[in-house]
Amino acid sequence: MTKAQFKKFTDYLIKNNQVIAPQYDVEEILHLNELNNSADLYLGTELPLDSWKFYMLPHDQKMFEYQGDKLKETLPKIDKQVFLGVSILDMQALTLLNQVYEKDAYYQDIKKKTIVIGTSLVPKDGFNKFFEVFEENKLEHLQFDIFLAVQKDNYKIFTGSNDGQRLLDKFSAKGGSTSGGGYKKYQHIEYAGPIREEGLDQRMVDIKDAMQNNHKDKIWQDLGKRCIECGKCTIACPVCFCFRMYDQADLDQDKGRRSRCWDSCFYNEFTQVAGVTPKSPKHRFMTKTAEKIYFWYEHHFVRTPESFSMPGCVGCGRCTRTCPADIDITQTIQDILKKKE
Repeated sequence: MTKAQFKKFTDYLIKNNQVIAPQYDVEEILHLNELNNSADLYLGTELPLDSWKFYMLPHDQKMFEYQGDKLKETLPKIDKQVFLGVSILDMQALTLLNQVYEKDAYYQDIKKKTIVIGTSLVPKDGFNKFFEVFEENKLEHLQFDIFLAVQKDNYKIFTGSNDGQRLLDKFSAKGGSTSGGGYKKYQHIEYAGPIREEGLDQRMVDIKDAMQNNHKDKIWQDLGKRCIECGKCTIACPVCFCFRMYDQADLDQDKGRRSRCWDSCFYNEFTQVAGVTPKSPKHRFMTKTAEKIYFWYEHHFVRTPESFSMPGCVGCGRCTRTCPADIDITQTIQDILKKKE
């Protein structure tokens, strides 16, 4: 697909769908927002500060309403949306979320209404490269609809779903192709599941091994003195998926609703349980900051790989960018690996 054809394709998407894409705001910060003009689209190696999780997993989502003994499920009210310009790192994050929420009707309803258009561009510096370079054979382990392999003067097009193929056919029928009969210059990639034949990246395996049962290491005590438990890293992270449930009852009527919202393992209420202990009004599994920060790293580098055979960190560096205490995940990983040597 030539650059001129791609512009027409982008204009077609904007006309017929809600398109979410990376764009610079007035403060020159790259964010994800609805795209209204193809000239505002950013396709490059910089990652947006926020992640696509914001649109796939709403931060506050009503699940059902009740009145008396009757329940009414409340599925998300969204139209068809297109994610345009998803980096290969964020495609990996979305693939993991798809596995985590595989049986979640609310997530899957949004997924069915979402077209993912990825790009081969990845950051060149300053992140943990668990995906070293773009390679075509890795696409079969990522879930997407259309993928743009960026070349010098054009894009090599891959499709990963029937929805992606149908979208290209409709675009061409509307004038995107001069030859007519649909845009056919693409290669289809059949999804082979999230687990790669070679297994986890060796660096991820090394981190996992080094972290096992090492929650008392000085690394965590030092980080615990710096961390302020704000939870910004969990919000920015594209693969942090913890949430809590809460009910809201109408006091004057026999009705109410249940919702779920994002939660963070850095917040005191996250591991708070019912009952009392002699020395405190509530019991918490984690009371020290060092315990919480170890728990967060363990989730990404131990429990997620064990549960899903996929990396629990895509190396995007958003946690580092948003941390007010300047905790750098790259440096922490280096310190963890040094302990293994």
